[in-house]
Amino acid sequence: MPNSVAICFGLNYPGTSGSLEGCDMDAYTMSDVAASMGIEDINTVTDTDAPITREQVLGSLREMVTSAQPGDTLLFSFAGHGGQTADQNGDEGDGKDEFIQCSDGPITDDEIRAILADLPEGANMTMVCDSCRSGTIADIDLGDSDIAGNVVVLSATAPHENSGDDPDGGLFSNALANVVANNPGVTWAEVAELIDAADGSDTQTANVSANRPELLYEPAFAPVAGEARDETEDESAPASGSMATEDRDGDGRQERIVETLEDGTVVERVDIDGDGVTDVTATHYTDGTTMLEHDMNGDGYADTVAMFSAEGSVTYVSTDAPVFSDGAVSGDGYHETRLETNLDGTQSIGIDYDGDGVLETNADTNHDGLIDGAMDVNQDGASDLVLGTNLAGAVTDLAAIADINIGCDMCC
Repeated sequence: MPNSVAICFGLNYPGTSGSLEGCDMDAYTMSDVAASMGIEDINTVTDTDAPITREQVLGSLREMVTSAQPGDTLLFSFAGHGGQTADQNGDEGDGKDEFIQCSDGPITDDEIRAILADLPEGANMTMVCDSCRSGTIADIDLGDSDIAGNVVVLSATAPHENSGDDPDGGLFSNALANVVANNPGVTWAEVAELIDAADGSDTQTANVSANRPELLYEPAFAPVAGEARDETEDESAPASGSMATEDRDGDGRQERIVETLEDGTVVERVDIDGDGVTDVTATHYTDGTTMLEHDMNGDGYADTVAMFSAEGSVTYVSTDAPVFSDGAVSGDGYHETRLETNLDGTQSIGIDYDGDGVLETNADTNHDGLIDGAMDVNQDGASDLVLGTNLAGAVTDLAAIADINIGCDMCC
């Protein structure tokens, strides 16, 4: 049987000039979230009676990682001071490491990242940080292939922002608990935006990152699985040409269906919210590529389609959301925004500004560094304006085609 462990730290730094209010409440809030997931071993640690040291925090995280086995569910949370300091190894684009503060000194993102590197394959780690400047507190990036396990990090702020606290707990932690309670099945890709909408603050921005892109389409803070799954040798995987089903909540509906086709392609369909409609479909091809389709509004149509290479990089994304819509799904069945990266390094971008099914803007970035743009001004499907630029941004070619046939008050 897999293990499930959570440790939740909350530091108020009592008796110091930098004392906070409510971080102890954040630790208990995250313990409640852990309990709602079905985690069995939950440890809540606050500095109400004694200071919390670097070694306590690092040692707890290290013990979780080194003891982990495939199928284990791990939750590590920290609420307290955070900040930035000079980058020590040249891995930060802004020249600054992020850190969380203990009673006897800071713990940097590099130290956290080094521990997570030992997480074994098949183990699942969720990290939550309610601290200032915590946006990249674990330095986890999509496609972080040197971490064998699965890691998702959810933080309260961007690297340049502060996190608000209150005697009743942090804005982020309380909003997180409300989002998880009221949105069962919400994915990691959606949870940060929902937290931002719920916390009532326009000065802090929740951030989520993962070491594998497909993790972002899985349910956030999902209930603990009943059985361990060793992904290196999964006996539950169906044989070629067969199908496996799983009724996760005992309601008679199959929330997870895995079908292996004759050619070896594996299609996994997941009903996240148990309404009988497939929310996420993952198609794993024999060449190692994966296609993810996400029905965000339950209408039976894929609102977001993403393709990933065998190495985990994104090669294609299209979404059913109008431009400048703040990510809202239009649900009209048209994919208004499309981005494709080809094997030779070229990229194709298509934008349907008004959602009528016609791509008004196409941009093709060629492997030779030239950028060509085409705009269909009158939406008849023919290019009315073609623009070519070089890498320096200089216009190299401008052709206005007579097909435009529209009025213009600003002519050359």
